[in-house]
Amino acid sequence: MSEALEVRSEILKLARLLGREPAQLEYLDQVPADDLRALRELTTERLFAAQGNTLSRLAAATKLLPPALTATIAEHAFGPLLSARIAGRLEPERAADVAAKLPSAFLADVAIELDPRRASDVIARIPADQIAEVTAELVGREEYVTMGSFVAHIAPDALGAALAVMSDRDLLQVAFVLEQKDGLDGLIERLGPQRLTGVLEAAAQEGLWPEALDLFANLSAARASAVADAAAAEDDRILDSLIASAQEHQIWEAVLPFTRLMSDDALRRFASLQSIQADEVLDAIVAAAVVHELWAELLPLVPLLGEPARRRVTAQLPERELYRLEQLLGPLGEARA
Repeated sequence: MSEALEVRSEILKLARLLGREPAQLEYLDQVPADDLRALRELTTERLFAAQGNTLSRLAAATKLLPPALTATIAEHAFGPLLSARIAGRLEPERAADVAAKLPSAFLADVAIELDPRRASDVIARIPADQIAEVTAELVGREEYVTMGSFVAHIAPDALGAALAVMSDRDLLQVAFVLEQKDGLDGLIERLGPQRLTGVLEAAAQEGLWPEALDLFANLSAARASAVADAAAAEDDRILDSLIASAQEHQIWEAVLPFTRLMSDDALRRFASLQSIQADEVLDAIVAAAVVHELWAELLPLVPLLGEPARRRVTAQLPERELYRLEQLLGPLGEARA
């Protein structure tokens, strides 16, 4: 994941935690992602540790009441914020029994206020059909950060149910703000080839290539390579939109590693696109390679460019990289001619 995309993801999460619009926190876009994450963690701890003794006593008192009555009190007296603070202090089985008595809309309200890590055992006990109903509520509200924080805590069958009620656009936005991205290979496998095509279409049509590139960057090399080839197999419109998005957001440091995963044929097709031959695009690609040390990603692409584009790129290469390119030109020219 590029630093720029990671910062963008952290700003979205921090904005949700503070109840602000992401645009109000754009002044933080030069702060390192690790620092933003630390700030978010400290803020979360402060919010959930406040009045801990009082919340524990309230949670203990609910043990004396039947789940249906506790659910009524939670919905009509406590409200979503207080209910979220108490949820992690209940016995998991009892909390799940109470949740079963609550309407999906209210559970969605609670989910927005909840730190899932403090109620992981509770969330894992909520059945798949109820998870699907709550997910549908959150999708309707575009609460992507909330959904992203829950994915690691729900059971596999519940995850499948949640994915079924998300559009491809929703899926990309949720994946972008996941708290734990080491399970994305499994998620892509669940989607299947047809849904993956839909994800690529959503990235192109909805302007969600930054989110898609982040998703692909967190896959295993084998899985990401298959995705890269799938993208290259789509019509030019898909790849042209990728190039336009990379130029608009200046995220070539995320695109170049993606192209390196392509097969020879796929990379040749990518390099032949008219949209990548533009001077400003070529200059931005070289600049990204300089800043992020992405020569291993850039150099295989250069021999496949059109002659004018190749000359423009090579004119900007440092002497060391130009020498490396000259070493590559023979084998690459033969292998990819």
